[in-house]
Amino acid sequence: MSSPVEQVTELDRRTRRDGARLTHYLVAALLARTADEGARVALVIFALDRTGSAAVGGSLVATLLLPHVVAAPLVGGLVDRSRRPAAVLAAAIAVFAGALAAPVALLGHAPLWQTYLVLAIAGCCGPAVTGGLTSQLAALAGPGHEARAFALDSLSYNAAAMVGPATVGLVAASASPSTATLALAVAGALGALGIASLRLPASAAKQTRAVGLFQGARAIVRNPALRTITLATSVGQLGLGGMAVVATTLAAAAHEPSRAGLLLSVTAGGAFAGSLLWAWRPLPASRAPRVAIWAMVAVGVPLALAATVHSLLLAAALFALSGLFTGPLAAALFLARSQLAAEAVRTQVFTIGAGLKVAASAIGVGLLGLATDLPASAQLLVVAAFPIVAGIAGGVLLRRRPRAGVVGHIDAC
Repeated sequence: MSSPVEQVTELDRRTRRDGARLTHYLVAALLARTADEGARVALVIFALDRTGSAAVGGSLVATLLLPHVVAAPLVGGLVDRSRRPAAVLAAAIAVFAGALAAPVALLGHAPLWQTYLVLAIAGCCGPAVTGGLTSQLAALAGPGHEARAFALDSLSYNAAAMVGPATVGLVAASASPSTATLALAVAGALGALGIASLRLPASAAKQTRAVGLFQGARAIVRNPALRTITLATSVGQLGLGGMAVVATTLAAAAHEPSRAGLLLSVTAGGAFAGSLLWAWRPLPASRAPRVAIWAMVAVGVPLALAATVHSLLLAAALFALSGLFTGPLAAALFLARSQLAAEAVRTQVFTIGAGLKVAASAIGVGLLGLATDLPASAQLLVVAAFPIVAGIAGGVLLRRRPRAGVVGHIDAC
């Protein structure tokens, strides 16, 4: 039997090892997600430079985003079945990165459908960059550290949302849009290498039986709490997905169109601060589903208030306040999924949830595009209404469930 000193030394050694693996993961995830976030800007700028059409750029972004929801169960199932989940995730991210580079060679030099096809393939690999990576975090963090680890992961999303578009803008201005697109592909490839060298434990699915393609979806449907948070956050994203459109409209209405970037930047900055606060003082895992639901309401209320003000600076402050609640929303959502999902289908649950949110965001952009004739304040109310209504409805549904139903795990069968 080891002495107390040896036990403490072993515990300290394990803590350092887990910390090093978590840092390794976060760096690789940040690189991959920077490529993902930056691509949504780079493709528009690149298409405008190469073809002179912003509409083509918008269609390229839609082609990249929409396959997420279709491919999510397949990507999740492959990771859940694999004895080497890191290899599967790294391969998917590498394909994603390569497909981002392909339009530089294809667009304007080959039929347009070939570019769409390549980006659709990239979109099918997209769930690996988001939910696929996040689903592995609980195993990396170790028992008792999941809440803080998911907060740090939400920070990686926030940082990527700021670094990706900023990198595209700087490289496109100093070199060219095609160089900016290639830079994102390189970042994605480096992220894939980082994930490939990360040791991730295999899912319990290998010790039981193969996971069906739609077993994760069935698990979401059968678990009341998981079904509620998945549906509510997806519906909320229908409004929040249009933030870029409404920020542009609001800035234009104030005769300062260049300030649209300011509104989006302060929102991202607020989300970064909110994730830091959660990492500093995370709430217990048992409260994660309700935190995620009510944080959505808190995200929407400042946006609704912003529709009533006439000062762009005051609106920016309210956008930042809205973003502040986005950090805890993401961290609590990740933690809730991890707690509620059985290990055998956990990656599927994460990828399906992430795919639904990406698809909802893309649809939200389209909805706000159809509402461009409305006043800026009305558009902002539409954006705010989705997370507020979805959050309140989700909160009511969660309150109707017994506590065991909220914190219990999904039946893997």
